[in-house]
Amino acid sequence: MGNQLSKRKKCVDSKSASTSTKYTSDSFNNGSALSSCVSKYAQEVFPHTTSEAGRQQGEHYLLKHVFQTSHFAPVNEILTKEDSKVLDIGCGVHASWLLDMANDFPNCKFTGIDIIQPFTLETDTDSIGHIPANCQLVKLDVFDGFSFPDKSFDFVHQRMMQIVYPGDKVSWMFAEMLRLTKDNGWIELVELDSAPKRAGPIFAKVFVALRALMTDRLGRLLTGSSIARKMDQNGLLDVTTDYGSAPVCWGGYVGKLVYEDLLVFFKHLGPSIFGYLDLGDEFNEEAYDALLDSAFDECVEYQTFLNIRWVYGRKPASS
Repeated sequence: MGNQLSKRKKCVDSKSASTSTKYTSDSFNNGSALSSCVSKYAQEVFPHTTSEAGRQQGEHYLLKHVFQTSHFAPVNEILTKEDSKVLDIGCGVHASWLLDMANDFPNCKFTGIDIIQPFTLETDTDSIGHIPANCQLVKLDVFDGFSFPDKSFDFVHQRMMQIVYPGDKVSWMFAEMLRLTKDNGWIELVELDSAPKRAGPIFAKVFVALRALMTDRLGRLLTGSSIARKMDQNGLLDVTTDYGSAPVCWGGYVGKLVYEDLLVFFKHLGPSIFGYLDLGDEFNEEAYDALLDSAFDECVEYQTFLNIRWVYGRKPASS
């Protein structure tokens, strides 16, 4: 963690699930090796497909339904001012959070960045005209560097990006967020806790496989439960955190949304995590789908749920 760099440099084929690919920052400071390697991995986790775009959009409304709000930091008054600015890191293909917020705060300027240019799927032709005028969407790989001046934003928002940052870039991530945030501005992160609660053996096995894949790729992971501590360590003030719980496959509408979200996610990660599930060396879609069916059926029996944690903190004024 911190500034310690892993020594392994190779970037492997995403189908080689058994190969460890801890990313290094050696070339980050003077080139594109880390950017290229992690970018390929990020697009493996969040592919540019209509199913993934739908998943991200559904996830936004799932979180909004669970929390009954789109944000937690006390920024309402700030965002009503005409010179206020917001950055959403990893805004997603449909930038759902950003567009919702831009409509809620028309005087504020919103910038969303993502490794894939938002609204570039063939199905997005009609949607482009509905992007609010106060919303700017930029294709940007964060590992090429956040190309914004110091103290550019009143509010920096990021969520569900814990499986993107290599462990040895987490300190850099917080440093960049602080650099980009104005004095007394706010930083907010929303992430899953590390493991499902009340999970049955099969569902737990799938999550253990996912965590093993991510650890092999990224090193030590950023988790929802660790964010508040890291905000404190990075000097943020008024750090506040809480969480909401979402049922998986039970509990009515929310449980159905969580199931649909996880199903799409695990489906496109199948070739990558298959080798961690003791189902054989070569990816077998039929065997993998059967395992997922059993895992989700089990969630109803055990009443499995996920904790989703939000954390925000205020950047101190310059001395």
